This record gives sequence, structure tokens and C-alpha cells, in this order.
Amino acid sequence: MDLYAIDSDTESYAETSDSEEDQEECELTYCGHAQNILSSLDESIGKIDNFLSFERGFLHGDIVCSAADPSGQLGRVVGVDMLVDLETSSGDIIKHVNSKKLSRVRSFVSGDCVVMGPWIGRVIRAFDLVTVVFSDGARCEMLLRDSEVLKPIPPILFEDAPYFYYPGQRVRIVHPSISKSGTWLCGSWKASRDEGVVSHVDVGLVHVNWITSVTNVWGGQSSSPPNFQDPKKLTLLSCFPYANWQLGDWCTLSDCEGSLWENSDKSCFMSMTWKSSSDTQTAIGTYGSDYSQTYVVAKTKSSVDVLWQDGSTSLGLEPQSLVPVSTLGDHDFWPGQFILEKLTVEDNGRCQRTGIVTSVDALERTVKVKWAVSVDSDTVSYGDGLTEETVSAYELVLHPDFSFFTGEVIIRSAVNIENSEANLTNGTVAVSRESLDTSSAFLSCIGNVLGYNDEGLEVQWASGAISRVQHFEIIALDRILDDSLESMIEEHTTDDLVDMAEQEKMHLEDTKSALEESAGDCTGSLRKATAFLFSKTAFNFLTNVASSLFGAHDSTFSSSVNADSQYQIVTTAELQPSAEDISEEKQTMELITQFEKPTLASENAMTKGFDVVTDCSDHHFVKEIGHENVKRGWVKKIQQEWSILQNDLPDGIHVRVYEERMDLLRACLVGAAGTPYHDNLFFFDIFFPPDYPHEPPSVHYHSGGLRLNPNLYESGKVCLSLLKTWAGTGSEVWDPENSTVLQLLLSLQALVLNEKPYFNEAGYDKFMGKADGEKNSITYNENAFLLSCKSMTYILHKPPKHFENFVKEHFTCCAPHILDACKAYLGGDLVGHARDSAYISDDGCKNSSTGFKIMLAKLLPKLVTTFSEAGIPCSP
Repeated sequence: MDLYAIDSDTESYAETSDSEEDQEECELTYCGHAQNILSSLDESIGKIDNFLSFERGFLHGDIVCSAADPSGQLGRVVGVDMLVDLETSSGDIIKHVNSKKLSRVRSFVSGDCVVMGPWIGRVIRAFDLVTVVFSDGARCEMLLRDSEVLKPIPPILFEDAPYFYYPGQRVRIVHPSISKSGTWLCGSWKASRDEGVVSHVDVGLVHVNWITSVTNVWGGQSSSPPNFQDPKKLTLLSCFPYANWQLGDWCTLSDCEGSLWENSDKSCFMSMTWKSSSDTQTAIGTYGSDYSQTYVVAKTKSSVDVLWQDGSTSLGLEPQSLVPVSTLGDHDFWPGQFILEKLTVEDNGRCQRTGIVTSVDALERTVKVKWAVSVDSDTVSYGDGLTEETVSAYELVLHPDFSFFTGEVIIRSAVNIENSEANLTNGTVAVSRESLDTSSAFLSCIGNVLGYNDEGLEVQWASGAISRVQHFEIIALDRILDDSLESMIEEHTTDDLVDMAEQEKMHLEDTKSALEESAGDCTGSLRKATAFLFSKTAFNFLTNVASSLFGAHDSTFSSSVNADSQYQIVTTAELQPSAEDISEEKQTMELITQFEKPTLASENAMTKGFDVVTDCSDHHFVKEIGHENVKRGWVKKIQQEWSILQNDLPDGIHVRVYEERMDLLRACLVGAAGTPYHDNLFFFDIFFPPDYPHEPPSVHYHSGGLRLNPNLYESGKVCLSLLKTWAGTGSEVWDPENSTVLQLLLSLQALVLNEKPYFNEAGYDKFMGKADGEKNSITYNENAFLLSCKSMTYILHKPPKHFENFVKEHFTCCAPHILDACKAYLGGDLVGHARDSAYISDDGCKNSSTGFKIMLAKLLPKLVTTFSEAGIPCSP
């Protein structure tokens, strides 16, 4: 028993000891795994943190604002310094490399702007020139137009490589003819050499779309070069490439940094499987001296320099302290910009001043300007010794010919080709016509704008030289292309107009001949003769209505009213109307007389909301002829529209329709209270197309040449989804079954002429409630009210026909309120909220700007004078 017990205890102890040893071993094993897992997890989390903590990047010319004051002044990025961390394919990290030491893996990529001689072009595609090293040390250089001829072999080094071929990639030659026709740098072609490693990749051929040439811009002629070019003949046009690096970009380093790659990446190359060890050693020997070194940008850290609107400059700012600005207001300016004084109709004949901005007060919307004393092709003086003038931002516009942005491609002007300034860093860049006898000479005539500098512009030329030029010495490439496009459109339009004029002339001559012929024969068609007792448009309109309603008939009546038909001689028997003709004419006249139309507008009825008038001669669509081919049901639909307008028009909307032209309509909308358009009048001409209501009406806005709403253009175009002039869905688009003209007018009044029209602009609604969006909205409202005041003076001077009395009655009633609101705005109230001192805008603004008050103070006397000249009693 005891022995058993001892044996049992011993066995039990032995079992316990074994169990503990196993547990300890297990713990040690799993602990090691856990440590490895935790270590890998920490490393992964670190990489994720590094990736997620990447900073916001800014480029030269980007518009920013302070993160601490997003409603404050704006700034423009004028300098960027960047350090990057680079990662090798084996995972090694090279820290804090200056981005100016980096180069692109490909010398040209799609989208690059290039120069060749006098020509500027855009790269469409770059074809790879791939060098492959074979296991026996042979090397072959192949130009690849098709990626299918050279296939990658696993293992794939980079799953998400930005390029199809890259150094270190193992490849198989699918078509031996490619390597056979290639350039053998070492050894010669053998069919057995079908697998190798890519040692170098560059661009071997470039497909270029040529845009224009310097000689063509100067008025000469130059034939464009072939589209496919040797990259060695091309010069890349680029500025600030060192500031454009992003996470994941591939790059190479300068020679002084080359040693950082070799030790880390040879292991990757040696791990590849070769047919024999001797092959491996041969390839490694070749690799060591010829292999391209490629890195991936793993992290970026930058600081930026910012030029603020007030003229001050902040250096070395952290990107986190800045916020990018997506949209600019129409009245945001920067020091150095060239501007024009905005002239009005009253300023006709006065010389428009041009100047340069020296500083801007973004909050008060005022600008300090140094006006030019003289401007010509040779000299510009900005009033040295004179005091700068502070003006309202609302009375300035950017100079259309002298406005340039950072990075913009420019061409040296032919007039000033010999007046270039001294190079700021490398001597001079003076160019003469005589020196332009070589292709390289044109590199000093094409460049990129670096920024504004000392009342001039700093330009980096394609030659690499940097110089300061005056704004009239260069021409923007985009402006040249825009002018060329406009010229082509104008030429095409002119040709069309000439053709139309010739066709109209021929038509008039044919009509005259027909009239002379019919006048000499008393047996001419009675109906054709009586057609001239009416307006041709009205007569054709009525007869075509009958034709559309009752179908086509082979009657004399239906054939005689065709607008393009010739006047024919008929016999006396044909003068007798048939029973069908009499019945059709009777039905037509009954249809016309059954309209319940109001009395024609008179001097005493102009204040009516709806009236039928005569004389549509000043209507925008008076020359439209679609009404002659109306479809069945068209007249009935127009009658319904008239009835709705007559019975349901709300206050603030007034309509005139035309007795002789049912397809035309004119509407007047009164600007609603609480908007920058309050108390003003807005006139729209409307045309009902032949297929109405299946198609929406056409609408023209009487703008007076003013753009006071994003949806209403100076040209008169109305941008609205209901009119199919803008995209929309659901109830936003025209519905033939339910949409009406009244719905259209209500949309214009409520949705277009609203309280915050700035957000009507496409895509701007996403900025509603945000600081920069609300700030721009207030600026827009101020300018909209200024333009609205100008519009009032235009309307009073020349009111649209049939609204003369209404215009006077309206402004007689509203003038006191308009002037009272102007006084309140001059006192600081926000536009649309006169006498509402408790109102605060969404961006915290309580007062109107000084720039707005300056302009309003100039406009108010003119408005009072206009009221007085119209016989409207008022006091300023």
C-alpha cells in the first residue's frame, strides 16, 4: 500500500511535473507568438497612424484662409518647402529628404505641357523604353507600344504600381520579334532569351497634340511638327515640381543619395529564382552597376508661405493652420493684380482707368489702388509719388487681358520681344527676332507665371531662366485659345447670317414678283388677296390653327395659307368656296371668338395683373415662326394658361398677352421683401413653342446688361431646370401634364430671386451654413442690390412696352421705401434687412461693408434724380 502510495505519488508528481513543464513550454511558445503578434500589430498601427496623419497639402497659387478665422481675409500660397520620407521595396525608410532632390520616374506623362521649337503641345501618351537584363548578362532595350508583348512574372513586387513596367520587375517576352528588333546593348538576340529583369524604364516615344506656336501668335505661319516625337527633342514646361509630391508617388533621387538604395534592394533582387546560381551572380553583377533606383513617397511634411489680401506675408506656416478655400467671391482681389474701373451706361465716353492693387480690406470690401497714369505698348506708370486711392471692391473688375494666375502658360508678346527685363538670378534673358534662328531660342519666349513681383510678373521660361516682365509683355495661352475659338464661332455665325439674309432677300423678291403678277390679273385668288389685309403672321397663325385642329385637307383654303407657298392664279369657278371650306372657316372663327379674353389694356388698365394687348413689336421672340406649325391641342392649352393667369395671379406678378400672337407673353415680377431685389421690377419675354406643352416655353430676361443673379445672364438667358436649361429631377423639371406658366413665374420669383441668391450657383448649395459660403453670400447680396438700383434707373428711363404706366405707378408707390432702405443700408443694416438691427447673418456679420456704402452713396443721388425726372416725388 505504502509502496503503491509512494509509487502513486511519485507518478502523480511526475505527471504534475510534466504538465507544468508542458504548460511553461506552451506559455513560452504562445508568449513568443503573442509578442510577435503584438509587435506586428504595433508596427501596423504605427503605419496606419502615419498614413492617417498625413498633412493637408497646398500648391503654389492655392487660396486659403486661417483655420482660426475662416471668415477673415483670404491668402494665396506663394511658397512651399517640403520634406519627404521615402520607402524602398524592402521596407527601409529614408527620412527627411528635401523634395527638391526628387525626380520623376518618367520624364513625360500624359497631360504634360511640352515645347519644341516655337510650338507648344500637350502630351497625349508616353510610350515606355524598357531595358531588360537577361540571366547571362545580355541587355536589350525595347520600345513598347503594347503592354501585351512583355508580361510580368510573379512574384509581383508592387501590386499597386503606378506604371506597368518598373525596375526589378521580372518579365517574359511574349513575342520574340520585339526583342529581335530591339537595341542590344550587350550581347545579341537569341530565341532562348525570353525571360529577364527590367533594369531601367524611361520614355522612348511621345504622342503630342500641338496647340499653337509662337510664330503663329506673332502673326506668322508655322507648320506643326509630327505628333510622334523623340522625347530628347521636347522640353518639359513646368514650375514648382518639387511641391507636387503626394503619398504613394514614385520617384528617383539624385546621384549623391544613390548609396541609400543599393544595400537595401539587392536582397530583393537576390531573392528571385533563377535557372542556376551562376546566372544569378551574373545578373547581380549587372544589376549593381546599371539598376535604376526607385522610391515611394511614404510621408510628406511641408510648410507654406502665404500672401494675405492686406499685403502682409506669413512665412513657414503649418498646413494644419490653414483651410483651403474652394470658391472665390467676384470681388476678392490680391496685391499685384491688375484691375479696371467698372463703368456704367452713364459713364459712356469716359476713359476707363486701369491700376494695380496694393492692398485689400477683406472685411470692409475696400481696395487700395495705384492708378496708371498712362498705358500703352511701351510704358506704364502707376503714379509714383501719388497717394493711393481707396475704392470700393464693387467698382473694380479684374483686367481681362492682364490677369494671370500662378503656373499659367504664357507667350512673350511680339511687340515687346526686345524689352525683356534682367534675369533675377542668372543674368539676362533679352531676346531679339534675329536670335530666333534656332529652336532653342524659342525657349525664352514660352514660360510659366511664378507670381506678381514689384508691380510686374515673375516668369520662369522654358529655358530655365527667371525674369520680371510687365503685364503687357506676355499673353496667356488660354486667352489665345479662347480668342481663336470665339473667332471661329463668330465666323461661322456670320456665314450663317449671310446665308439667311440672302435667302430672305430671294424670298422677298419672289413675293414681290408674285404680287405684281396677281395685281395684273383680277382673277387672282380672293383669299390670297385678302391675306394682305391682315398681318401675315396673324393670318398664317389662325389658318394653321384650323389645319392643326381639323386635319389636313386638299382644299383651296388649306393650301393657300402655307407660309412658303407661291401666290397662284385661279379661275373664277375656283373662287366659289366649297361647303367644306365654309364649314372649316366657320369653326375656326367660332374657336377664336370663344376665348374669354379681358378688355384690351388701356391707359387706365395698366395696373391689372393680366391683360391682353396689341403690338408685340419689341418682344424678344417676335421673329419666331414656330407658331405657324402648332400641333393639335396647342390653342386649347394656351387658352387654359390664359385662364389660370387671369384668375390665379398673385400680387407681385403681372402678365401681358398679345391678341395677334397667342404664342407670346410678357411677365413682370416684383422683387420680394427680405431679398436684395426688393421693390425692383424684373421683366421676362416668353414664347410658347409649337409642341407646347410637351416642351417648356422659351424665356428671355430683360437684363439691361447686368448680371444680378446666378440664374439670370447678361445675355438674357434664364438658367432653370424647369426650362430644361439646367439639370433637375422630379418636380424640378417640366411636366407636360402638370406644369404651367404660373408655376414657372412663381419659381422665378421665389426660387431665383430669393434671399440668398449666391447659393443658386451650381454646386454652391453645399457651402450654405459654412463660414466662407455665408461670407461670399453677403458680398453677393451687397453687389446684387447695387446692380438692382442701377436696373431701376434703366427701367424708368425705358420701360418695356405696355408696362409704362405700371412702372411709374409701382415706383411712385415704392420709392419712399426704396430710399428709406438705402439710408438704412448706409447706416450699416445688412441688405434685405433694413431697420432690423437685431438681424445677424449666419457668419456673424451685423453690418454692411464700407465698400458697399461707398458705392451706394454714389448711386443714391442718381436714383433720386431718376425718380424726379420720372415725376416721382421723393427726397434723398
